[in-house]
Amino acid sequence: MVDEQSSRVPVDNIRTLLYYLGLAIDGRMSQYRRGTPYENVRPSDVRVFVRASRGTYTISEIARELQITRQAAQSSVQRLIKLQVIALKNLPGNKRDKVVIITPKGELASKTARQQIGDLENELAEMIGKEKLEDLRISLGIMLERLNDTLTQQA
Repeated sequence: MVDEQSSRVPVDNIRTLLYYLGLAIDGRMSQYRRGTPYENVRPSDVRVFVRASRGTYTISEIARELQITRQAAQSSVQRLIKLQVIALKNLPGNKRDKVVIITPKGELASKTARQQIGDLENELAEMIGKEKLEDLRISLGIMLERLNDTLTQQA
């Protein structure tokens, strides 16, 4: 728990730990991509790709979901198109908006990413144990859901 009497924010507060854990996970995932066609893919591009692979979304919808600007999402989409892992498709009856679709090459990249995530989670399980890792997953899910509920109620 945070000592409220201290004049400094502790370095081991949950926000800071989660932030640096996220950076470390992004770094480890980058190591997994070394030597592949995707070694220079940015973590932000990965997030756009993952979001696009979970359904049919426009660039604007992806940007809103990831809480980034449409321009940032558009830049990621353009880089991913160059890698041939996604494409844009016209929406029926809508000449302006396009949806992001995963290409066959993108499906292979997604399969590889699932394997890499499995490898990462196995590494984490070796560090703290499978049960603690699963407890952490459940706890993080609960905290995320409750904080999002709070944000929605106060919006």
